Amino acid sequence: MEPEHKARAARYAEAIANTLAYAADALSQIDGRSANPATSLKARRTAIRELGRVHGYVTTIVEVLQHRLDERRLAGVKKQLESLDQGPLRVLSEDEPVSSELRIDQLYAVEGYFRALSDSLRV
Repeated sequence: MEPEHKARAARYAEAIANTLAYAADALSQIDGRSANPATSLKARRTAIRELGRVHGYVTTIVEVLQHRLDERRLAGVKKQLESLDQGPLRVLSEDEPVSSELRIDQLYAVEGYFRALSDSLRV
């Protein structure tokens, strides 16, 4: 892969990692059951926005990276995205109960994966 394409793919992977972190942090705030309802509502809205943003990334990242990553890395990206699609990316509705610790941990784990991918593309 050309250095310019590697750098672009690395930035994209880092943007995904940042978004996953924001979503996980917001869900953690909701799980903290803040005494302040306004804080809880703000955290819920942040989580909804960031999960929606990640969902948008999911629909395009494989296409973006398909011709820029070797098959092993691309398979890893697909596996991580599929793991997200089976739970954490379900956007919270106002009536949905607070997120689970497992969902938050999964978001943090996939965030780490995308940070590692970004780092490896920059080397």
